[in-house]
Amino acid sequence: MDVGQISSNAIKYPLADFKKILILGIFLILSFLIIPGFFFLGYLFRVIKTSLNGSDELPEFGEWGEMLIDGLRVFVVLLVYTVVPFALILIGMWSSLLSIITTSNIGTTELPSISLGVISSLSIIGVILAIIISFLIPILLVNMAFFRELKYAFNFNKLFQKISEIGWVDYLIWYIVMLIIWYVTAIIAFLLIFPLIIGILLVPLVLYPYIMLFFARSTALVYVYGGIEDYPKHTQ
Repeated sequence: MDVGQISSNAIKYPLADFKKILILGIFLILSFLIIPGFFFLGYLFRVIKTSLNGSDELPEFGEWGEMLIDGLRVFVVLLVYTVVPFALILIGMWSSLLSIITTSNIGTTELPSISLGVISSLSIIGVILAIIISFLIPILLVNMAFFRELKYAFNFNKLFQKISEIGWVDYLIWYIVMLIIWYVTAIIAFLLIFPLIIGILLVPLVLYPYIMLFFARSTALVYVYGGIEDYPKHTQ
């Protein structure tokens, strides 16, 4: 699997139709209204589905009912997998703060320090779970797109089978590359928003929609071509 060529394809993919990036950006900006957020997720899921079918073009907006349902399904999957680790992190952080306040009030560190250690462990466990889930969730979502059923987002036999086909090392390399790109994007977003007022609109309207389209495309290509030694010419 050539991660470089897959990434190159995914980088160019959204640029074929800039108007659709803007439309997706509008859905992202309006996602505080809930329903547009589901359309946002539903369109990204449609990108995965059409990419799995061999399309090299951004899908059309339309069939809104299907896109809404797809978005709801993606939201449910993300919620189920993230609620426990984030709950552990939040409980750990909040309880740690309370323990520190209690320690300062009672003037002793003996018992609260023990509690603080346990609570900190909760946060650490939550972070570890979040990392593991972020590693697995791309293939779980593409499994759901490939088999066209929600249950396949929770089928770990299919999950591990697919990652084995891709190759655990190759998939890990791809995952690390995606993390690096995400952190670079976050830095760019930070630099755009604070010194430039225009960045407040540019980031959610263009940058984030673009990078999410990149991730959706890249994940679908890894799923299809992972484990294939020679990257197919028609995807370049």
